[in-house]
Amino acid sequence: MIGVPKPFPSIWVTWLARLMADEIHCHWAIWFRTRYNYEKLISGFDLAKWNASHQDLLRSRVADLETEGYAVFLEGENWFEIAGRSFLVKVSGKPDIVAMVGDQGFVEDCKTGRRKHSDFYQVLIYLLLLPFSHPRYRKLSLAGRLIYPTEVIEIQAAQVNEDFKAQFRSAIAILNNTTPARKVPSLHECRFCDIPFQYCPERVENRLDEDLENHDLF
Repeated sequence: MIGVPKPFPSIWVTWLARLMADEIHCHWAIWFRTRYNYEKLISGFDLAKWNASHQDLLRSRVADLETEGYAVFLEGENWFEIAGRSFLVKVSGKPDIVAMVGDQGFVEDCKTGRRKHSDFYQVLIYLLLLPFSHPRYRKLSLAGRLIYPTEVIEIQAAQVNEDFKAQFRSAIAILNNTTPARKVPSLHECRFCDIPFQYCPERVENRLDEDLENHDLF
C-alpha cells in the first residue's frame, strides 16, 4: 500500500536537516514524506509539554532582543516555501525568530532539548534559502544563532559555503529521485517514525525474541 502522491514533492527544513546531518539512516522515510500524504501514527511524544517549554524559551529570547533594540519577527511571519528549478521539490521552513537592526539580521532557532548536529544544519538551510524566498530579508546581511536554555551558539553566513551548498543539493537529489531511497529499518529509528506498517511492511516494532544471553562468547 502506498500513500496519496503529493501534487508537488515537498519537505520541511527540519527533516531535510536531519537527512544532511546523517541523523537518519533510513533515507526512504524522508523520501516518502516528501512525495506522499499518508495517515500518520499517533506519537507518544508529549507535544503539549514540548510546546510549553519551547514557547517559554521563545518569549524569553524575544524579550531580550526587543530590550536590545531589535525588530523581531516570529514563526509564521517568517514562513517560506521555495521550489527548485533543477529539482522538482519544494522546501518549506518557519524560523522561530528573525531579529533585525539596520541592515543586519539574525536567524534564530530555539531548542529546548539536547544539542544535535541537525540543529546546526537547520539554521544553515535557513541562511541559504531565506534571502531567495522571503522579500523582507533579501537585502539583509544574515547570520544565525542557536538558542539553548543555557547557551547561545553563533553561526556565520560564511559557513554556507560551496561544500555546504553541494551537500544541500545532494540531499535534494535523493528526494527528487522517483526511485525510492534505501530503507534501513531498525527499532531505534522505527519507534520514532510516524509511517505506519501498511506503508512500510519492513517497519520494526518489537525487539527480537531470541534469548540473547544464551551464549558463551564473553
